[in-house]
Amino acid sequence: MRLAVLAFALALLVQGCGGPDPKDLYLIALMGQSNMEGRGEVSELPPDFPANPTKIWNFTNAYRWEPAKEPIDSPEGQVDTVSTGRRGGVGPSLALADAFISAHPSTSVGLIPCSRGATRISQWLKTDAKDQRSTLYGSCMNRMKTVSLSNGTVRAVIFWQGGSDGRYEEDATKWKERFTTFVADLRADLGNPDLPVIMVMLGDPPVPSRFQYWEIVRAQQRAVDIPGVTKIEANGYERRDDGIHFTTKGQLAIGAALARLLPAP
Repeated sequence: MRLAVLAFALALLVQGCGGPDPKDLYLIALMGQSNMEGRGEVSELPPDFPANPTKIWNFTNAYRWEPAKEPIDSPEGQVDTVSTGRRGGVGPSLALADAFISAHPSTSVGLIPCSRGATRISQWLKTDAKDQRSTLYGSCMNRMKTVSLSNGTVRAVIFWQGGSDGRYEEDATKWKERFTTFVADLRADLGNPDLPVIMVMLGDPPVPSRFQYWEIVRAQQRAVDIPGVTKIEANGYERRDDGIHFTTKGQLAIGAALARLLPAP
C-alpha cells in the first residue's frame, strides 16, 4: 500500500512539473512517409527490445517527452493535424536509437518523430504559409525548435520517402531537385550548414506496381550528391505482403543499419 501511495505521489509530482525534461540528448529528427511512420506489428517485437530502455526518449506527437516505446510515431494526442497518421506501427527509429546506444553506452538519445504516410516530396518543402505548423516541413521544424537547448541539439535527420512520387511523372523527375531544396532549407533553418542527413532510398518496386515512375524516383535518389547526405538502400530487408511496407523484423534490421551511419557523439 505504501509503495502504491508513493508511486501515485511521484506521478503527481511529475505532472505538476510539466512532465519529464531529459537533458543532453543526442537528438534525431525522423521525417518521411509510411515506412518511417512505421507499419510493423508491435506484437511482433522481441521481448527484450529495446536493450537500453532508460536511455531513449521520445518527443511525442503530443509535444511531450516520454520514455520511448513503440509505436514511436503514434497519432495519440497529436497536436499538429497536418502530420496525423491513421495508425502507428513499428518503424526504424527505436531500433536505431537502441543500436546507437549499445555502440555508445554513455549516450542518451531523443527521437523527434514527424512523418506522415502517403506524402510526396513536394509536401515536405518549406512554404510561405502564414501558419507554418499547417505544413509538414513547418510542423517538424517547430518540434525541433521547441525542444530546449538543455534537451540537446539535433545531430541528424533521417528521411525515408519517395514511394508516393512514383505515381506521377512530374513528381518523379523533380525528386532530386526538390530534395536538394529541402536539405538546404533544413540546414539553414536549424543554423547548421553541415547537418548530417541520412536518406533511405527506395528498394525494388512492388509487384504488381501502381507506381509506374518508381524507377525514375530511384534513379533520382541515386543521383543525389550533397555533402553530408548519406544514402542507404532499402533492399535486402523483410517486407510485408504488399511489397511496399516493411515488417517488424525488417524495420529492426534497417534501424540497426541506420545506427551505423550516424555521426559519433
